[in-house]
Amino acid sequence: MTMKLDRFGFANEEAISILENKFEVVLPEDYKRFLLQENGGRNTAYKYKNLVRISQISEEINIDVMFGVETNMKNADIEQWTSEYRDDLFPNSIIIGDTIQHGFIVFWLSNDDNAGIYYYDDTYEFESSTDDVNAYFLANSFSEFLSMVEN
Repeated sequence: MTMKLDRFGFANEEAISILENKFEVVLPEDYKRFLLQENGGRNTAYKYKNLVRISQISEEINIDVMFGVETNMKNADIEQWTSEYRDDLFPNSIIIGDTIQHGFIVFWLSNDDNAGIYYYDDTYEFESSTDDVNAYFLANSFSEFLSMVEN
């Protein structure tokens, strides 16, 4: 993993199961492992680049926060952000992080060819973003997503 964050701590299996049930998703093992070992984290004072390239639109994003489960920290929880934006999201998806560019990292767990990690440009930061197109595919899996992060 090349993503660098100041981690929030550790999630537990019960909290992860509650999250899965609430949003009717099944988290992949690689992402569960990340939550159990890191439970997300913050790029404090933007000391890391955490750059991800969005190839289809020739843009870049920088990971600011990866949300966790029951973090007890303001603006750091998957449940908080997913609940707030649920009506704007794909079915069977959760918000797992955000970027310096103010967009979200979304994990779409659709069990079909559309499943994967996406960047959701909800603030229309990119010139290519419109009401119809503002979500960009990044990776098929969480492990693949982590391998894309450059520092």
